[in-house]
Amino acid sequence: MIKTLQDKIFIKRFFTISFPVMVQMLISFFVNFIDNVMVGGISDDVVGAVFSVNQLSFLFFVISYGLFSGASIYVQQFAGSKDEDHLRQAVRYKGYIGTLFLLIFIPLVLVFGEALVRFYSRSSVNQEAIVKQALLYLPIIAFSYIPLTYATVYGSTYREIGKTKLPMMISIVSLVINAVLNYVFIYIVQNGIIGVGIATITARMVEFILLIWISHANKEPFTKSLYRPLTIEWKLTRVITKKTGVMLSNEILWSGGIVFQQLALASRTNVLSTLSIISTTTEIFGIIWAGLAVGVGVMLGTTLGEGKVEEAKKLSTQLMWMAVMIALTLGFVMFWLAPLIPQLWVQVETSQKQMATQILQFFMFFLPFFSIANVTYHTLRAGGKTSQAFLLDGTVMWLGSVPLAWGIALFTDLPFVTMWLLIQLVDVFKAGFGIYLVKRYDWAKNLTNPFVKKSEQKTQVN
Repeated sequence: MIKTLQDKIFIKRFFTISFPVMVQMLISFFVNFIDNVMVGGISDDVVGAVFSVNQLSFLFFVISYGLFSGASIYVQQFAGSKDEDHLRQAVRYKGYIGTLFLLIFIPLVLVFGEALVRFYSRSSVNQEAIVKQALLYLPIIAFSYIPLTYATVYGSTYREIGKTKLPMMISIVSLVINAVLNYVFIYIVQNGIIGVGIATITARMVEFILLIWISHANKEPFTKSLYRPLTIEWKLTRVITKKTGVMLSNEILWSGGIVFQQLALASRTNVLSTLSIISTTTEIFGIIWAGLAVGVGVMLGTTLGEGKVEEAKKLSTQLMWMAVMIALTLGFVMFWLAPLIPQLWVQVETSQKQMATQILQFFMFFLPFFSIANVTYHTLRAGGKTSQAFLLDGTVMWLGSVPLAWGIALFTDLPFVTMWLLIQLVDVFKAGFGIYLVKRYDWAKNLTNPFVKKSEQKTQVN
């Protein structure tokens, strides 16, 4: 840890890449936090409705991440090897896979969304009121996934090549628009949950338009001839698809596992508002994980693409220590703020606020383990070891967290807070398992060699 703190070059490089992402996530957290507090000022029914529909959005985000993961691995490494042709092909792959996903996911949401909301709210005394509000919100959110998908294709590519400032600035503009419109629709126009949905889709459209317009206007390397031609080499398509399949399977299992955990927790009576408070508040730690994910991916991916394998091994250890230090710092702050945060949800019952306070205070003790698990997962992913990443993430979820959650829910009368604590213990094991996999160093490989050689041969012939 001390060596990491003394390495000024590493720290400067890490924060140059990661800090804009952390700022973006921090602002995103506070805007979403304010949005949820404003929603809480409408009614308890709306809080439950927004939380239930947002579980579908959670699935969308995670599955999208899995679909783009295979291409992202190669974008990072091609950026390191300066192979712009194959980098663009990897970005092109994202566009194709994202479009296919939209054509499947949106109809499924519109058809089965109500059933999921009903299942989530099955233990709530005001279930019908929650479902009624959710059905107003659901179609608007479903169609907001269209601009969100294409904004993600461009924004994620910027981050993967190490240019994190522009997506941060555009995201800030989008988030501010979302917050302002939420205030207008909730308190001035008084459109309730429909206004919340309109604010969301408007903000996502703005983000989408700005990202595409600015990136092409600036003639970024990944946009030059991005749509001319529209083809992707079969060899690259095959390797990306193979890794995408593994990562998508992992993300589906992981996100499905989170949903099943939430369903197990929701089996306790009147806890949906508590889950909403916890979910909203702990999003601040997405700052750590998003920043670390980008830092790990860019620093390790580009370093491996340059062929500097030994340097990548050293970086992996430094990134792990950085994760622990950041987690401890933010966790300490969260511990002392925990009693105050739930009080901002004015219409939520006192008992649910108390449970939320207890969980938020316990959360800080698990943060270092969550962060280590995150870094080790993205280290394996950066080196293309998708099967090991799958083993660490999705497999641990379904062999550990999910059975434990439902076992407690079905066969014990343990209180909600105790139930939550026991489930988190699985992540302590996951962190240790992740360290073991990373320290084997079989992930430290340059994946671009076959493609770089082919490009060089073409250049020589010409």
